[in-house]
Amino acid sequence: MQFRDLSILGNLLARRSKIGNPEAARRKLIDLLERLPERLESGTVGEQVGGLVEVNLCLRELGAGIGASLAPDDGDSGLARLLAYLRHQVGRIVHTEELMIVAGIGDYPRRIRELRTDHGWPIISGMAVRDMRAENPSRAAIAALHLSDMAPEEYLLIEDCRDADAVRRWSSAAAIKEKGEAPKDALASYLGLSPDRRITAEELRFVAGNKKQWPGLVRQLRDEGMEIRSRAFGHLELPPGIFVYSRSGSASGRNRPTA
Repeated sequence: MQFRDLSILGNLLARRSKIGNPEAARRKLIDLLERLPERLESGTVGEQVGGLVEVNLCLRELGAGIGASLAPDDGDSGLARLLAYLRHQVGRIVHTEELMIVAGIGDYPRRIRELRTDHGWPIISGMAVRDMRAENPSRAAIAALHLSDMAPEEYLLIEDCRDADAVRRWSSAAAIKEKGEAPKDALASYLGLSPDRRITAEELRFVAGNKKQWPGLVRQLRDEGMEIRSRAFGHLELPPGIFVYSRSGSASGRNRPTA
């Protein structure tokens, strides 16, 4: 494959990875790697970059095949492959490089948002965890999160359960954010709409306008009398990244999502 026009490379990388025979993809990758040194040594810049693109596309094809094996009923869907991998790795921190490979698509961040907002899967990012660590950097608080090593570019499926109510909540979150309220007021409004529901850190971060101060604002609301529970507040019965507000003060958190 010769790339005479480098402008086509972006389109090639953005295209959906093919789902084929993993063994065939593996053999093709070995062949490409064996021929790559010669191309890098004597080829034009375009040929050198083109060779790397071929390797990258083959790797994505191989990764998509792995993802498809986890979602045999819907292996052609990048969204299904992404979800299947996250469910297979539930509770484990997953790097974006893993998701890019197994999803076989370039727009996997948008697919993750879809899994949260349109399907109710409790997926949090390292950005939300970073904010929680910064708000209470004590060793005990960080240990309680069980996410001390999570980097901003990583993701975590908190539980292998889909929360049907989360679809409604994300719609409400968008409406509240559209009003342009102060972050603290927006958080109070959002929590008040969903008493005794398991709300993720990602929802609260979004409602607060993605301001890194959102954990401190939640703590302020709690100090002012709102009954809010989370691991950050010492309630170790809740998974990390989950918050529960109780209007009655019981904050049982028993309204668990569905499988």
